[in-house]
Amino acid sequence: MSALAIATGPAILAFIGLVLGVVVLGLVVALFVRVVRPLFEIRRYALDIQPAIDDVARNLEGIEELERTRELAANVPRAGGAYVEHLARGPR
Repeated sequence: MSALAIATGPAILAFIGLVLGVVVLGLVVALFVRVVRPLFEIRRYALDIQPAIDDVARNLEGIEELERTRELAANVPRAGGAYVEHLARGPR
């Protein structure tokens, strides 16, 4: 049996099936590209944001010192008032 021995009806149906398969494959590829393109864009944005995140994390490393500075600053008015009272009493 040779390729020419195939009847015309099944050959036409096979050709239509191949054409439809190519069309469906093109549609699948187009949809895949429409999904993947935004993913790459999101990845690029994430890579751009990462250095800023690292900078913020580095700036927050000294948070303990900031809390200690706040405590000291809160004590300044009380300590300053006591010093002013001491100066107002004069030398002994």
